[in-house]
Amino acid sequence: MSGHLKTNRLAIAALAALAVALPGSFAASQEIAFEHYTLPNGLTVILHEDHRLPRVAINLWYYVGSKDEPKGRSGFAHLFEHLMFMGTKKVPTGQFDTIMEGAGGSNNATTSSDRTNYFESGPRELLELFLFLEADRMTGLSRAMTLEKLNTQRGVVRNERRQSYENRPYGQLWLEIPALIFPREHPYHHPVIGSHADLESAAVSDVVGFFNRFYFPANASLAIAGDFEPEEAKALVAKYFGSIPGKPAISRKKPAPPRIEGILRKTLTDAVELPLACFVWHSPPFYVEGDADMDILANALAGGKSSRLYRHLVYDRKLAQNVSAWQSSSLLGSEFIIQVFALPGAGSKENLARLGAIEKEVDAVIAELREKGATAREIARARNSMESSFWADLESLEEKADLLNRYLFHFGRPGAIDRDLARYSKITPATTSAWAKRVLDPQARLILHVLPREKEAKQ
Repeated sequence: MSGHLKTNRLAIAALAALAVALPGSFAASQEIAFEHYTLPNGLTVILHEDHRLPRVAINLWYYVGSKDEPKGRSGFAHLFEHLMFMGTKKVPTGQFDTIMEGAGGSNNATTSSDRTNYFESGPRELLELFLFLEADRMTGLSRAMTLEKLNTQRGVVRNERRQSYENRPYGQLWLEIPALIFPREHPYHHPVIGSHADLESAAVSDVVGFFNRFYFPANASLAIAGDFEPEEAKALVAKYFGSIPGKPAISRKKPAPPRIEGILRKTLTDAVELPLACFVWHSPPFYVEGDADMDILANALAGGKSSRLYRHLVYDRKLAQNVSAWQSSSLLGSEFIIQVFALPGAGSKENLARLGAIEKEVDAVIAELREKGATAREIARARNSMESSFWADLESLEEKADLLNRYLFHFGRPGAIDRDLARYSKITPATTSAWAKRVLDPQARLILHVLPREKEAKQ
């Protein structure tokens, strides 16, 4: 199982959205055929038929992520991603994977700040098995929860925090950024992985309470894609999910947009070879106006070796080894991030001087982008470079099912592919300039430096 600050599956939406070619070459009217309906208990069901291969994919989104965790219980959403595989009275511990994989299927799950999803795929004959297993743990997990199970998985999650963040080169960044740029009361103030203290202090009653609050039909959506007959799928969904008791949907308050006042700075040391400069700005939320422009700007800045920052810092100034930039999109607010891996200096003083020089050069490149925006050529390149990736992704049943759930979550309807893609057809140099001015304010950002840890002199 995987849980990450920004999971690969959330990133797919940005890739998919960029796949808008120039007029006449990429039809924004393309659709994914689907049918959707809602059970009396509130579960939304999305069906997509694809009979090219005898396979099916199940994708179940629960509308709960790290943003929903109560104070003192950070990491609970991700912990639950793990606990959901620990078994029920009908399917004891360890049997979920054994049954699934023994029949030729596969499964996994991911957690983000906004949602948790569970997914399975395999031969079409496994459709009923997949639905039975997902419905069983939607109803039976809390009744089978024990302290032994909780201790096992909290240990796994704490070890994942060590491996993925604390002991991974540059991993500290992703633990620091949320607390630095989001105020304490904001749902994104803590990382998805949570803290050791919060995970260690959790009791079985806390786990059961979290499950009962968020894991129910009206707080979820189920997508089924692949080789099935609709009436058969509907009958199986009704058989396994229809009797699960309903609850009212959760009403959530939307926090005020976060702001960074002035320039925030922090320097970290790590067991790394290359100094790193990381720049972070608040940016528009997922699928909201400006989100697409920031994707285009990220591509113009660091989308390949001909991009502005790569060419300027790596080739022309010879200050850096690599550069990256991306719009990290989320429901309640996004981050626009630039990372520059500097060439190493002879010591901390020289490394800091090099990072200072990089900062000035980055500011100069951004100033030009704020003034004039991305060029028409850069915009076209960003669109066209993602077209093949978009269609390659849609060849996958798993990605189709996930995309339908994502559109339902963000747009309120699974068939929002046209709305998604249309965002990019409206982008011009003027709109990118306007959003660069609005977002990439040199006086309202976080600047993080990561310096190589000084090696101890040999005695």
